[in-house]
Formats: sequence, C-alpha cells, structure tokens
Amino acid sequence: SKAMKQPQHQRGVVLIMSLVMLVIISLLATITMKSALSSESISGNVRLNQLAHQSAEAALRLCENAVIQTLSGTAVSGFVIQPQSSVPLGNSTTVWDTVGNPAVYAVPLNSVNNNGQPYQRPPECIAEQLAPAGSPQADMLIAITARGFGPEVPGLSDGATSRRPAGSEVFLQSTIELQ
Repeated sequence: SKAMKQPQHQRGVVLIMSLVMLVIISLLATITMKSALSSESISGNVRLNQLAHQSAEAALRLCENAVIQTLSGTAVSGFVIQPQSSVPLGNSTTVWDTVGNPAVYAVPLNSVNNNGQPYQRPPECIAEQLAPAGSPQADMLIAITARGFGPEVPGLSDGATSRRPAGSEVFLQSTIELQ
C-alpha cells in the first residue's frame, strides 16, 4: 500500500507576497493621488492668473479711454495724467503700494464684475506723460500701466497700511500717441 503523504509545512510565501503587492499598490495609489492634486493646483493657479490678466486688460482699456476723455476736456473723476518723472511711475512698486497715492486710479469694480467673476479688488492704472511737461509732445505721448488682480485677492480694508496684494497680480502697459 502506498504510504500516506505527509502534509508539507506551509512557509507563508503567499501571505508575504500578498503583503508586498498590497504595499506596492498602496504606494502607486498614493503617488497617483498626489499627482492629480498637483495638476489640479497648477490648473487652478493658471485660471487665477488668466482672470487677473483679464482684469488688467479691462483696466488698460478703460484707462486708455479716460486718457482720451481727459485730453479732450472731459474730466474723469479721480483720474489724473501724471507728468513725466525720471523713474516711470508705472515701474515703481512704491507708487503702486503707497496708501492714498493720487497717481493710482482704481477702476470701478463693476467694470470687471460684469462678467460674473467675483473680483474683490478693483484693477488700477497709472497714466503718465512720456515727454517733459510744457513740451509740445507732453499731451501727445502717454504711457498707461494697468494692474489687475485675481478673484482671490481681497479688497482693501479701511485703514490698510499697505496696498500690496496677496494673490495673483498682472501688469500690462500700453502707449497712446495722439496726433
């Protein structure tokens, strides 16, 4: 008669392999989730930057119109064309971020919120002559610098000591040459 086979001792190889596979799958799932979250964050930042760019474009267009109106004798409330300075005002963060600086014109907020975006801070612009005051070209060549903000940038609070924004910010510049 055949001798009965003795049961072999199981060595637990299947259990160990299952645990190793579980760890590998968990690591892959974690890496995939981090990658997806990173991609979502990047696309969110791109969106905010695009909205800030749209806000700056709207401010640039409105300030170009304000320059033309001002030079044709129609005053725009709060808007002033600045005389030429040795350092262009539009390039100075000090000018942009100084509280109460009359050179910085805040565009009405409803001019950018009409497309359904909930902007909290209005875009701003500075218009300045590119020729010395009193020269024939002073009112003929004007630089306009606009600064737009994304919808995540909070509005300015009363009593703020700085106008420096926290969030997306875009600068655009154009030059108007009148004949």
